[in-house]
Amino acid sequence: MKKKFILVLLIISNFILNAQEGKTFQSLEEAFKTPEQVFSLELSNKGLNSLPKDIKKFKNLKFLTIRNTKITSLPKQIGKLKNLKNLDLGMNQITSLPKSIGKLKNLNQINITNSKITGLPKSFGNLNNLERITITISDLVDLPESIGKLKKLSHINISSSQLTHIPESIGNLTNLIELSLGGNRINSIPESVGNLTKLKILFLIDNQITKIPESVGKLVNLTRLSFGSNQLTDLPKSLEKLTNLKRLDLSGNKLNSLDKSITSLIKLNELNLSANQLKMLPESFGNLNNLYTLNLYGNQLETLPESFGNLSNLEELYLTDNKINKLPESFGNLTNLSMLYVDRNQLKSLPDSFGKLTNLSMLKLSENQLKALPESIGEMTRLNSIYVEKNQLSGLPISIGKLKDLYSVQIADNLLNEEEKQKLKTLLPDCDWSFE
Repeated sequence: MKKKFILVLLIISNFILNAQEGKTFQSLEEAFKTPEQVFSLELSNKGLNSLPKDIKKFKNLKFLTIRNTKITSLPKQIGKLKNLKNLDLGMNQITSLPKSIGKLKNLNQINITNSKITGLPKSFGNLNNLERITITISDLVDLPESIGKLKKLSHINISSSQLTHIPESIGNLTNLIELSLGGNRINSIPESVGNLTKLKILFLIDNQITKIPESVGKLVNLTRLSFGSNQLTDLPKSLEKLTNLKRLDLSGNKLNSLDKSITSLIKLNELNLSANQLKMLPESFGNLNNLYTLNLYGNQLETLPESFGNLSNLEELYLTDNKINKLPESFGNLTNLSMLYVDRNQLKSLPDSFGKLTNLSMLKLSENQLKALPESIGEMTRLNSIYVEKNQLSGLPISIGKLKDLYSVQIADNLLNEEEKQKLKTLLPDCDWSFE
């Protein structure tokens, strides 16, 4: 009977303990009444100017959130919170972290947003159990070399900050899965990044990077690679080894040619090459037949290779602002296309195969030199909007009357007379015809 009584007491005490762990204290005054029972403390929007030294009394604290306060610094006693797992600091006036932060041996995750922090102490490298670092919209200028000691790190997201370089020691973080450093001032990448063989996401958009190191080719587990809005003029040949890549963003750079090695990335689903200076695509471009989104907006392309028609899974294609004067006959093989933007080019006609694009719902052909649309457009029965402003059209084929789902045609600044306009309105009276 005695044993059963003890067992019941243990069950009850565990139940009470779990209930206490589930409670989040939102007041220091309340928390200090029972400091040993405080496991989660949220001090947000409290107008706090500082944290008391007695914060060290929360020996069981696991989750600490301090957001939107007037705190300018953390007391060194914060290093006494040996059980702290998650530290969330956002929208504060803190400019630096105390050295004692390195004593938080159980810290698993740190979040710092909208912060004035400019650097991290060398002791940061002592946080042996740290797995995630998230620092966004901050004044952070550099990372200590000691960051390379954090062998359990799996995710780093330091974005919209002031970082100018990546420490060489980053290559020691062999368990890293995500490295996101977008929106900084980084101009180079250390060769050691090639050691991060578990990396799946490398996100370096909106920096000042001029060259991708050849060692990137070792990151064979990458599924997403983003170098948009940098200063790249060429790509490393080793890129062809990233055969697991599904999303690649190279937009907003200075690429004027594309090596055929990129067409080895046959698992690519999304490719963004917009806002570069590309004049042509390699003939082997059609090898990328798993693409479903392709963005070539704002280049200097005049033609597309015949192999382009092999991109049979393509659903969205953006060719706006190029110099394309002709689409290949194979273009009609893109039967999964639902959105096509070829506005602001130099098209004078469309291929006979164009009518095979029977899944197309959005067609944008504005600001070209088209004199006619093919009769086969009547087979594109899923079309709901067509943009053909600023061409040289004197009419549209009679087959357009088959497009019962068509609700909008923008056709201003063409050569249509009043009789032709009236005919079109009669063919599709429920459609919104914009002639002006």
